[in-house]
Amino acid sequence: MPEQQGAGVVDLVNDLIGRAVAARASDMHFEPGDEAVRVRFRVDGLLHDVERLPPAIGPNIVARLKVLGGLLTYRTDVPQEGAIARSRSGFPCDIRVATFPTVRGERVVLRLMAHAHEFLGLPDLGHDAQLQQRLEHALALPQGLLLVCGPAGSGKTTTLYALLDHVLKTRPGVSILAVEDPVEIGLDGITQVQIEPARGLTYPVALRSLLRQDPQVLMIGEIRDAETAQIVVEAGLTGHLLLTTMHSGAPAEAIVRLREMGIPAYQLTSTLHGVLAQRLLRTVCAACPLGAAKSGCPQCLGTGFTGRTAIGQFVEMTPALRQAILDGADVARLAAPELCPGSLRADADRLLQSARTTVEEVQQVLGA
Repeated sequence: MPEQQGAGVVDLVNDLIGRAVAARASDMHFEPGDEAVRVRFRVDGLLHDVERLPPAIGPNIVARLKVLGGLLTYRTDVPQEGAIARSRSGFPCDIRVATFPTVRGERVVLRLMAHAHEFLGLPDLGHDAQLQQRLEHALALPQGLLLVCGPAGSGKTTTLYALLDHVLKTRPGVSILAVEDPVEIGLDGITQVQIEPARGLTYPVALRSLLRQDPQVLMIGEIRDAETAQIVVEAGLTGHLLLTTMHSGAPAEAIVRLREMGIPAYQLTSTLHGVLAQRLLRTVCAACPLGAAKSGCPQCLGTGFTGRTAIGQFVEMTPALRQAILDGADVARLAAPELCPGSLRADADRLLQSARTTVEEVQQVLGA
């Protein structure tokens, strides 16, 4: 009987992961409760309930996921993180596993990773053609800092990979190194390093060593602290093209945050070339009329939307913006249209005019 139960859990986990892949989910949640284990998929940025399983099999599901992820099955009192490699699991993608103890049992979240053949190129992100051309111009520069900002889930990492892909295709022979936490997509032609703080391999440690590896283009997954910011700026000043991200809502906010991290204004104005603020909007499902969404179109899970596209505001360093930074201008002053032209809302209008998204979706992402 135990063997049959074990086989049943194995099949159940395999089936749920297969369903998540088919639904284009980025994450799977296994959330324990008193009456059920709730299984939810994150699709196009939103969570959807897909199953309610008996609470009695919750520990068996967690144990199975721990085995797949190489985690300690007997430790239920501490958070754990692991990975399920596509090459040995038979699943169609690599999967990150994260467990967390709660009063009702262990909660597990799986992150389904994309792959090189699935990721989007720069023309596929959905940005306006003129904005894309300005990004391409920035990527042709020999040095400087290009920053992508936005909240979690706004597609910053996807954009970084698209930018790297463009550099690979347009600048043959360039030495490209990437420091990430974690590495989400393996790209041929790029040296990729995964941060592992438990072993002492932090962003600052990795960057200091990688600068001696003769890089020309550096991609840093995220600026998280003042030390990383300083190294990034110094690298930009010494002849490297830097691509990185920051959790910040708008270009003006990103500039001020870098300044608050201790970056002198004169270094910031000499290094920073441009800041791309980005968000993702769900696009209307082509398989069903939006008004018929409640009927439950299988392609859009009854939401009326399938997939997401990017909107952006790209602000480049100009003499006026440079002087404002040197003068110590605050966020309100830097955000003025003459210094930071354009807006995310103006770019969203482009999608509204072509009926690719809805007013409600824009309001949900950008606010009323």
